[in-house]
Amino acid sequence: MKSTAALLLCLLTSLAGAQPVHRCGNAYSQSPCPAGGRIVDASDPRSAAQRAEGRRVAADERRLAADLRRDRLADEKATKPAGAGSLGGAAPAASAAAAGSHRKKKRNAARLPAGPEVVVLDPGSVKRRSASR
Repeated sequence: MKSTAALLLCLLTSLAGAQPVHRCGNAYSQSPCPAGGRIVDASDPRSAAQRAEGRRVAADERRLAADLRRDRLADEKATKPAGAGSLGGAAPAASAAAAGSHRKKKRNAARLPAGPEVVVLDPGSVKRRSASR
């Protein structure tokens, strides 16, 4: 964060001319600090060729990022989302056909509810056994 702010100030000062940059604690300004800051050398020591190379590299990276984004979006569009899952196994018609008609039925199967149900107990209503037994 600090390096980004310093870089921004360097760029601004190079555009604005040779104005001094004052550091006041963690802040930078073009005006002197009331509480005794210090002057920072904000000149850009790079040559014109180095600046052009930096701009070329940044453009290449932007182009690569756009290509990667386009490829990712195409992959996401081609991928079909997973269907809804079931914890109960196969559909009832398929399970009856697969199981056959000669299997014994369980005794408790008639007493179980047809759909999925959840039983919620209030912890205050349940009687606890004493540990002294």
